[in-house]
Amino acid sequence: MDSTAAIASPSSIELEVGRLRTWQQEGRHDDALRGAQSLIGELPENRDLLLIAATSLRCLMRIPEALAMLDRLEQRHPQFSQMHQERGLCYVALKDAPRAIGALLRAVNINPALPMSWRMLEGVYRLTGDVENAATAAAHVATLKSLPPEVVIATSLFSDGDLAPAEQIIRAYLLEHGDQPEAMRLLAKIGMAHNVLDDAELLLEAVLILAPDYRAARYDYAQTLVQRHKYAQAREQARLLLALEPDSLDYRSLVAIAAVGLGEHDQAIELYREMLAEAPNAPDLHLWLGHALKTVGRTQEAVEAYRAAAA
Repeated sequence: MDSTAAIASPSSIELEVGRLRTWQQEGRHDDALRGAQSLIGELPENRDLLLIAATSLRCLMRIPEALAMLDRLEQRHPQFSQMHQERGLCYVALKDAPRAIGALLRAVNINPALPMSWRMLEGVYRLTGDVENAATAAAHVATLKSLPPEVVIATSLFSDGDLAPAEQIIRAYLLEHGDQPEAMRLLAKIGMAHNVLDDAELLLEAVLILAPDYRAARYDYAQTLVQRHKYAQAREQARLLLALEPDSLDYRSLVAIAAVGLGEHDQAIELYREMLAEAPNAPDLHLWLGHALKTVGRTQEAVEAYRAAAA
């Protein structure tokens, strides 16, 4: 491989990363590892290069070195879902089921669009006799299989913070294939991330016309309405969701946030206290309770809520 001194622009780095990934797909893991290591010297923060090196080390069955490389990657990019997935695959190779499950669950909690993680979870759960969780993982595998590949890829990119390529893929898909609820919801979420809330609101309204029972889209819609200070409409959407899942803390929190926006602070305080009775270790609930108490002048109680959030 040429000297890394020649790697100057982001586009050239992407080309090198693409070449290394091609080598991995061809089974040339020694070559991919050497190439990644030579570039890491110049680009020690590059998550893709660190992941390529770790993956090649695992495929070469150099598992301790792979795990060390993943530790290095985690120090720089702790919320990178594919890093946690790769760690899970290392533990699968070591036949360490508890650690494999822990790493893979962390991966899918960050990024639910990881088919490999869900497949591995299904397999490990079945090996350990956990039929219920195996079935849950299998259901996620089936859901991802039912979606267009472009939507899965774009969702995965979005979950790892790669908004520009996710948007490029999903817009191209919608232009070619027309309305698809999951694709439209993803584009709305990208809009929310960019604070383009009017477009997000319109997209989610269209999604709910196509799929009125799509709870995740309705939840996103309610959140968008909150961000646009349309609190009465947001509360209406949250109550529709609560009618289906009355115990949901997420939906109840939306109702409380809407109440604050409408100036109904006493109702919000009551809701937050009810939720904290069920989830006393939820820091966000303590924080929001503190804000509501401070607004109505109950300063000492607000201080106690803030201290509970910090603790």
